[in-house]
Amino acid sequence: MQGIVARTVVYPVKGMAGIHTPSRGIMAHTRHGVVGDRRYAVYRKKGDPPTGWKPKGQFHVCMNTEGVGVDHGITEESLDAHFMLNSAFVRGLVFGSACFPEDSRLVDSNGQWLLADSNKPYVSFLNLASVRELEKHLRVPVDPRRFRMNVWVEGLPPFAELEYVQSFGEGEKYPMQVHGVQLHIDDIAERCQAIEQDPVSGTWDLALREGIASLMRERGYKGSPHRGKLEVMGWLAIPQNNDLIREGHTVFLG
Repeated sequence: MQGIVARTVVYPVKGMAGIHTPSRGIMAHTRHGVVGDRRYAVYRKKGDPPTGWKPKGQFHVCMNTEGVGVDHGITEESLDAHFMLNSAFVRGLVFGSACFPEDSRLVDSNGQWLLADSNKPYVSFLNLASVRELEKHLRVPVDPRRFRMNVWVEGLPPFAELEYVQSFGEGEKYPMQVHGVQLHIDDIAERCQAIEQDPVSGTWDLALREGIASLMRERGYKGSPHRGKLEVMGWLAIPQNNDLIREGHTVFLG
């Protein structure tokens, strides 16, 4: 099966809006997942900020803080070394936002994948045909930005990713390729309340998890490979080499 990369997105601050990168694409990396992705996060617990990977519930993200995911207006032109590496710039962005409490603390992962939503160096993928099937099922528009994925893919059949990844196994059981990047699909993306926050208004406005579960039951889906969840959309893959992924690149499953 094959499709085409329709959009690439990087999320420098965990929980905040992504930045569309049509010119530079994203750098898939065996150690980082996506270079610069979730480099920073805003800690919401008492005590010292974490020094290793922690679940996303310990940070201010869309699943627990209203308004976090609203578009901040930063474009690809601003996504340079200054933004990626200058914590003072990011601090001004974060604490200029009304959604974060004053006592929030910014955590810098120093470029590692430790602030990723999962404790592996993933590149996340979204099948736009699957999103359109969800829209038909719910009879309402569903903005793909809600799912906060790095690579949007056109040209695959709806839920081709579910047909391909049938059960849990070692990642090499489910190979894929995007241009020069070889990847192993590790899991189907299980969804939390974050997808129910509107990227324009910042409010939780759609019961998308319930809608996805309903659609999956209708399709006879048995559940995600690791935990058997029905609330799924997209997939997570681990790069086996370092290379750019750009819009227009071909995506091969298998």
